Amino acid sequence: MHEYQHALAAMSRAASETSSPERLMHHLTAQGARVTHISHVKVMRYRPERGDVLIAAGVGWKSGVIGKLALAIDSASPAGRAMQTARPVMIEDLPNDPEFRIPDVLRDHGIISALNVPIMVDSRTWGVLEVDAGTPRTFHEDDVTFLTTVANILGLALLRYEMERKAQDAATEYKRDQERADVLLRELQHRAKNNLQTIVSFLSLQRRRAESAETREKLASVMDRVHAIALAHDQLAVSKNAGQVDFGDYLRALCANIDPQREGLMIEVDVSTGFLLPLDRAVPAGLIVNELVTNSLKYAFDEAGGAIGVEFTTDPDRGEAYLVVQDNGRGMTEPRQGGLGLSLVTAFTQQLGGKADREDVVKGTRTRVCFPLPL
Repeated sequence: MHEYQHALAAMSRAASETSSPERLMHHLTAQGARVTHISHVKVMRYRPERGDVLIAAGVGWKSGVIGKLALAIDSASPAGRAMQTARPVMIEDLPNDPEFRIPDVLRDHGIISALNVPIMVDSRTWGVLEVDAGTPRTFHEDDVTFLTTVANILGLALLRYEMERKAQDAATEYKRDQERADVLLRELQHRAKNNLQTIVSFLSLQRRRAESAETREKLASVMDRVHAIALAHDQLAVSKNAGQVDFGDYLRALCANIDPQREGLMIEVDVSTGFLLPLDRAVPAGLIVNELVTNSLKYAFDEAGGAIGVEFTTDPDRGEAYLVVQDNGRGMTEPRQGGLGLSLVTAFTQQLGGKADREDVVKGTRTRVCFPLPL
């Protein structure tokens, strides 16, 4: 019994350290043979697709047995009885026991007595651990307990191997899915950008054909809005974060593409690089900036010119983002009735779930938009 305890401790350490199921099975069968003083020990793995058990590892067997020979699992087979009952099966005189059929491999090796214990993995019978003696042997409770514990050690190790393999397979599959998703996303972005370019080209053609200055101005405003969306897709195309854009880079690119239309006007952007926004939030926020900046360029300045400032800050503790557009022009009177630009600012702010306020300043106009940060 003392020898069994030492052997089980060593087997437990080996099970936690060995990285190969095949090496562990060979080690356990070799140690089991040494401790029980039985020369023939084997591990048999159940193959449900074939309805048999394959001798997967063992010691004491002739060439051509390990990894090649399979046994039936009907109730007359010692291994089959252990598989079907999920309980140890002890046979002291196998050649003369009427309940069992002696497999040819056991007859060829002169086996007289056998002890089979099931190997359980996650509540299912994975296979059988069997010791076979060439001389008559009576198996005692200590033998059964020892071999059952060995089988349990092997079962736990096999479960660990199985879970590690599934985790690796899942990680590999996840990586493949991510790569496929990235390809599809890039393709969608490319198609969206092409569609936006087509729209801008169509609007440009219609603008050239328009007869009135008012119509040409309205078409130019629509083109600017479409271009603002296209710029967001450009930022998305170079982003390493799927579905998100660097909002600082986007605002700088957006404001750089707004034409002041005359000298003496400046657009200054104060926003740090590295803050990411999902595309569905970056676009309406960018369109708000586009409308407010364009509105200032149209109505805030006289011939002396001036400056427009765009700021973006966040308050992580409050979970809010703040977008400010301010000019140092003549200031705004009451909003013009039916003004599309300011109506769009209101609509885009509502889309963000935010609030837009006109704030008092000494000179010019200051609009502050507050909206919740994405979770």
